[in-house]
Amino acid sequence: MEYSINVPVEFEARAKEMLMSIDTFCNNVLNDDYYKKCVELVEFLANTDENKLLRGKVNTWSAGVLHAIFFVNDTLNKKGIRMDELADYFKVSEGTIGTKSREIRKLLNIDKTSKEWKIEDLSSNVECSGCNSENNVIDLFDNALKLDDVEKGASELRKCEELLRTQLGQDYFDKFKGQIGFSAEGDFYLTILSTLSNYEFALGNYDRSFNIEKEILNLDDYDSRNVRHSIVFRALMNKDYEFANYILDKYSDEDCIFFKYGRVLYYYYTNDRKNARKALKKALKHNHYFIDCLVGKINLVDGEISSYRKGSLEEASLCIEYSLPLWTNEKIGKWIIKALNKIK
Repeated sequence: MEYSINVPVEFEARAKEMLMSIDTFCNNVLNDDYYKKCVELVEFLANTDENKLLRGKVNTWSAGVLHAIFFVNDTLNKKGIRMDELADYFKVSEGTIGTKSREIRKLLNIDKTSKEWKIEDLSSNVECSGCNSENNVIDLFDNALKLDDVEKGASELRKCEELLRTQLGQDYFDKFKGQIGFSAEGDFYLTILSTLSNYEFALGNYDRSFNIEKEILNLDDYDSRNVRHSIVFRALMNKDYEFANYILDKYSDEDCIFFKYGRVLYYYYTNDRKNARKALKKALKHNHYFIDCLVGKINLVDGEISSYRKGSLEEASLCIEYSLPLWTNEKIGKWIIKALNKIK
């Protein structure tokens, strides 16, 4: 199959080599629609600022690209393709495919709901193994996201979680503890949990959101959902200061506003105002938008934030969203203003 691809000159040879092996697989096992999506995905990768496509083995990237498309479309289940077959074809391990697929999806913010990567003709094919027409987890998840009622959406997401956990089976969780995102199904389970955590948080169920995010970290050492950025605030909301301190210490080398402001709130709520002011000064130096938003000088980013840079308004907006119930009370608001005056 021949499709024009718009990539920088230095990527042309590698992109063509990748697509040649993907083309052969699609010809033998799938169809032209899959190849088209892979062409688009390779093009996106080649045009990102990170330029990662030039590093690593071509067959690893090829397998990762194809698996990323499989992940969105639940192809392994629907087409009866096994991971070991994919690994044998591209001559890489199953674990390597899963890791590269996650890297690609994280880089381009691809998840189960990414419609631009869907293969439309799959809708009439066989459903995922273990599901019936009434309990298809993917359909249930998609429908939950469409509901305007957050409480009903959360209820549907809880059903998704129960269904997929049952389908995966306890043996799967025991075998892949800490790396359950290894498979598309396991990665989807993490997506359901992280989405449910956000819904529980929106409903004011802070204890449930906190416990869900602790489970995600337990299931996924890689933390592909960046739960570490929100869980410190969930811990503080639930007055679990020991766990909040554990997270702050564990990720002390990570340079982001989440931990810098998390440290401010940790010191404040454990009655260490002196260190709270010092931490606030560091947070202000890291991201001035954060303070501007807090005092109402500028507005938060409106809408969903899928990516952000260090020191950006998007980073600040996410931090404030995660910590919202902690700083909106009058007492801490007055302290922040007073502390800012002392810092300046």
